[in-house]
Amino acid sequence: MGSFIKHNRIFLLTIVILSVLFWVVIHFGGERIYEIEAQWRHESIVSQLLTTEEVIRVLFRNFERDLLLLKNIPNTKNFVNSNFESISHKNTIKEIFYELAKASKWYYQIRIIDSSGQEIVRVNHNPDGTTIIVPDSRLQNKEDRYYFQEAMKMDENQIYVSPIDLNIEKGKIEIPYTPVIRLATPLFNSEGRKMGIVILNVRFSEVLELLYKNMFIQTEDGYLISLNPDKSVNFRKSNYNFPNDSGHIELSDIETLHYSTVEFLPGNRLIIAAYHKHPTLKAALQNLTLTSTLVFILFLTLMLVVIYLNLSKSKDLIGAQKAIMSSLATLAERRDTETGRHLKRTREYAAILAKQLRKNKKYRKIITNEFIENLYDTTPLHDIGKVGIRDSILLKEGKLTEQEYEEMKKHTLIGKQILQDAIDKYQLKGSFITMARNICAYHHEKYNGEGYPEGLKGEEIPLEARIFALCDAYDAIRSKRPYKDALPHEEALRRIKADRGKHFDPDIVDAFLECEKEFERVSNIYSTTAENTHSL
Repeated sequence: MGSFIKHNRIFLLTIVILSVLFWVVIHFGGERIYEIEAQWRHESIVSQLLTTEEVIRVLFRNFERDLLLLKNIPNTKNFVNSNFESISHKNTIKEIFYELAKASKWYYQIRIIDSSGQEIVRVNHNPDGTTIIVPDSRLQNKEDRYYFQEAMKMDENQIYVSPIDLNIEKGKIEIPYTPVIRLATPLFNSEGRKMGIVILNVRFSEVLELLYKNMFIQTEDGYLISLNPDKSVNFRKSNYNFPNDSGHIELSDIETLHYSTVEFLPGNRLIIAAYHKHPTLKAALQNLTLTSTLVFILFLTLMLVVIYLNLSKSKDLIGAQKAIMSSLATLAERRDTETGRHLKRTREYAAILAKQLRKNKKYRKIITNEFIENLYDTTPLHDIGKVGIRDSILLKEGKLTEQEYEEMKKHTLIGKQILQDAIDKYQLKGSFITMARNICAYHHEKYNGEGYPEGLKGEEIPLEARIFALCDAYDAIRSKRPYKDALPHEEALRRIKADRGKHFDPDIVDAFLECEKEFERVSNIYSTTAENTHSL
């Protein structure tokens, strides 16, 4: 024992000193710690409320901006002046609405309703993330809806904001709850006659996602809305009466409800409230005791921080790779004078086809979300090798000679070498850069081994290249070129079916036939008149 004490004197002295300090802190500092913690929590809640107020104001200003943008674009004004009869303006508006809904998680519906209450244009953004342009046959009359009637009372520069409700469209409340708030503004023609309204349905559950977990929203008409732990929506009549614009209510000895009123748009208000549970002295002392335990896990925490920083660095590296790849794709695009729509179409086709192919049990574990994301990001690089092809061949209008064709085919090898050099030089091992190389090199290989550059056959061809081969071929068939006319979707179907097991992997053709209507939709959205490029 004496030897142990002698060799560990400093260590034991440290333990004794720390123990004494620990007892002193518990004995004399408990009450003060409680007061400081309670004050800190109070200030923290107030800060959270102020931050949330500003976030909601900014968010609704963005909604207002989008609504007025949709109202004031020339296509909308021309469509209104045509008494909603111009098909070309209607189709353009549908595409604009579709792109806005697809890009935003906030909008549940975007619509134009005429003065009779009949929907003229409607785009739905579904809970599963899909976006659809609703066919005219499914458009409804909303004359009896309160929000239509109220919006039609607005003047030129006014915006109607509806109460938050559960979007009861068919006479019943559906579970799970889907709270919606609507922003609408009237549409006037050039003669000053009110023709209808344009309306945004905002999915209010997305607004709730911005709240801190201890917060809820109370509407001016007394409904409490919050997110449950499972992300479902709690929508019920509130038991709370808030007497002022801001303040707090003591619910118990250890629980306080802080609240603040936010005017998110002129004349429209809601209340943000947050629970604040402040610990008793006993709980504070228990927390202090637990602090000593935390010392022993400090090393583990530091290790986790190091791991997190390494993961963040890896994520940044992947982001940099994607940015560089995007720049390379843009370089190739400008070199051969494409409009860029070919790249947009083919990347959309590839994502659609991969998602469909994933339903095949054979590919379920291969085609992950990461695979689909990488495929979407790398497909624009498929013709990067064309930067090494002479302009006299690349930009030639008309059919290539046999010698020129052989020269053009080298773009696959050039693209592969560009990316392989980067992989070798920087020892890159990520799936993203590997997939980009494989698509560049092998998207002109054929399933029966008669493609180029290496004559690979069957599953020797990387899966991503087999998928993109069909997408590239479909787009080539549908597109107009200087030496051929654009062919209809049905002809593309016929040719792809005929090449099943020859040019294309049979599994991929079968998946394509299940989603070919999506291909046709994308082709129509991104259609173009001519592209001066040779698809090889």
